[in-house]
Amino acid sequence: MSRYFSYTLFCSLYVSIGGFLYGYDSGIITPSMVQRTFVAYFDNPTPAQKGAIVACFQVGALLGSLGVGFASDRLGRRRTIFLGSLFGILGGAIMCGAAHIAMLVIGRILLGVCVGLVTGTAPVYASEIAKVEERGRISAAQQLMIAFGFLGANWCGYGFKFLTSNAQWRGPFGIQMIPAVVLAAGIFMFPESPRWLMMVDRPQDARNALLRFHSNGSNHEFIEQEFETIRAHVAAEKLMIKPGFRSAVSTPARRHRLALGSGVWICAMLSGISFIQYFQPSIYASLNFSVDRQLLVTGLYGSMAPVFCLLSLFIVDRVNRVTMLGGGAAALSVLFSVITALSARYPAIPGQPVNATAQYFVVASVFAISCVFSATLGPLGWVVPPELFPTQLRGIGNSLVHVCHYGTSIMISQASPVGLAKIGWRYYILFICTNAASAVLFFTCYKETRGLTLEEIDKLFGDDAVEELKAEGRAVDGSIKSETMKV
Repeated sequence: MSRYFSYTLFCSLYVSIGGFLYGYDSGIITPSMVQRTFVAYFDNPTPAQKGAIVACFQVGALLGSLGVGFASDRLGRRRTIFLGSLFGILGGAIMCGAAHIAMLVIGRILLGVCVGLVTGTAPVYASEIAKVEERGRISAAQQLMIAFGFLGANWCGYGFKFLTSNAQWRGPFGIQMIPAVVLAAGIFMFPESPRWLMMVDRPQDARNALLRFHSNGSNHEFIEQEFETIRAHVAAEKLMIKPGFRSAVSTPARRHRLALGSGVWICAMLSGISFIQYFQPSIYASLNFSVDRQLLVTGLYGSMAPVFCLLSLFIVDRVNRVTMLGGGAAALSVLFSVITALSARYPAIPGQPVNATAQYFVVASVFAISCVFSATLGPLGWVVPPELFPTQLRGIGNSLVHVCHYGTSIMISQASPVGLAKIGWRYYILFICTNAASAVLFFTCYKETRGLTLEEIDKLFGDDAVEELKAEGRAVDGSIKSETMKV
């Protein structure tokens, strides 16, 4: 394999098909609901009904996130991803065959549960199988697949508009099942996480998984060293940490980790990216763009993210996490400042001439927001939280992180249309402030984790179970002195 494309990256890209589903599900609903056959079939849904159809996906994702910790620790990382895929297949089938709005809502909730389970588990799996020097790009693959999902939704919605039957909207809804089927069909081709296997007392399977992920025929010493490090830390954690939500907040160090992991996603959702993605047509309408021009610009916008997500795979393991997070948030604050200033200075008033140059700069700034987010906060949202938690709490911790993620997303999606309608361009000031505050938070409160193993990150937060046992005289040279140890 090449320096950048490894077997572990391939595994990560495959499990990140759930990210593609996330992007596609999020992006396909709006163009589908404006198709004339959809409007006619469902008897011109009210704004409240449309809002329920859109919002229930995020509610389902939040519910799915709540189950990540329990499922991924009890069933394993792969089985949890498989379970989530089944929800996706069922949800897509219900939406494709929907006879009334209630079926659409149920289908969207099930798809949300799928996304919550899969996107909450896949980054955990990715972080646990990666070498330290590739962990960033392995985990960041999730954002790349999300971007391709949005891109696919944009062009799928455009392509199906030429049909004249109910296939205009049933077709795009049915396509949602395809990535879920592919993910369910292939997930067991890949080894289970070696850290999870060690956690459930299957050391030989863990060693075999490490060999499949990393062996190149000449690095047996590295494999054995990695195996012994994982074995010692997992055994120590099993003595010191009891899995569960309570344990995730039982010590200052763990509360600190949870706050930092949740903070990444709260800041990412408060960056304004979801507002831009969902309410682009409203932004362009405020610039007096025609409907056709709105659709064209929206389609071009969706084409930018995959390029910069791909770029992030090449820099995420070379540039410090804190620098990317803080720098990205600062850049987003500047870009929203540009949009706010131009919208205030050159308002687009129906029936009056517009300043074309100002419009171009606003659109360019919107595109730049997508580029910056896709290269910084977006991918690092999947990289940083999973690597912050010890193995015993990684599933639970990431579960709580994504509850915050989807909870904040729901809040923004509900508040934004009201804010935009009530105060117009002044609503953008919110994102100037939130991004500026995020930049300060990242630069002052976050610890650098690039280049550290997951076990070294435990030491960084003063929460190393092996060291604690050594201090108590229960560990010598990485071995755990305990009758309860099973590996």
